[in-house]
Amino acid sequence: MLDAARDLIGDIGYADMSHADITASVGMGRTTFYEHFSSKEDLLVELVRRDLPPLTVEIVSSIDPDGPPDARLHELSMKMVAFVGTDHIGLILHTEVPRLSNEAQRAIAAAHGGVAGEFAAVYQDGVEQGVFRAMPPYLVGRMMEAIIMTGGRVVMDSSSPATDVVSIANDTADTLVAAIRTRN
Repeated sequence: MLDAARDLIGDIGYADMSHADITASVGMGRTTFYEHFSSKEDLLVELVRRDLPPLTVEIVSSIDPDGPPDARLHELSMKMVAFVGTDHIGLILHTEVPRLSNEAQRAIAAAHGGVAGEFAAVYQDGVEQGVFRAMPPYLVGRMMEAIIMTGGRVVMDSSSPATDVVSIANDTADTLVAAIRTRN
């Protein structure tokens, strides 16, 4: 059911997907849905819990840990914009999570803590090396998230996301790094 839900979300969106759509796509009865999930929101949380951690590990492990902080942040930002803008799970996180219950949002946030932790670590390294300005963590974290989500949204809204993703991700990453770089 999770795989079917992921495909349906990509095709018709979470809001338009029904329990009946999910069960019909896997050839099960609707009551079977409730044997596994208490609601459509519960299914979404489980889908993110299943699919997001391996994706975040892949993103984080692809960044050279020995590179300069600004290069690491740029690369991490590009990968996140591409993820948010082109992957079904990225789309879900961008469009649906703000509409979910607080409990569901907390569960989903816990599923992608690895990426948030990597952003924080790269930023802290940059502050310690004098590359980035020291700012309150809650401020810089929200700024990074907003810039990345905006880049992801632009990719999603593009008439050709697959073609435009690299240039949009690069411009977004340039903007993010420039926003927190120390001023000399």
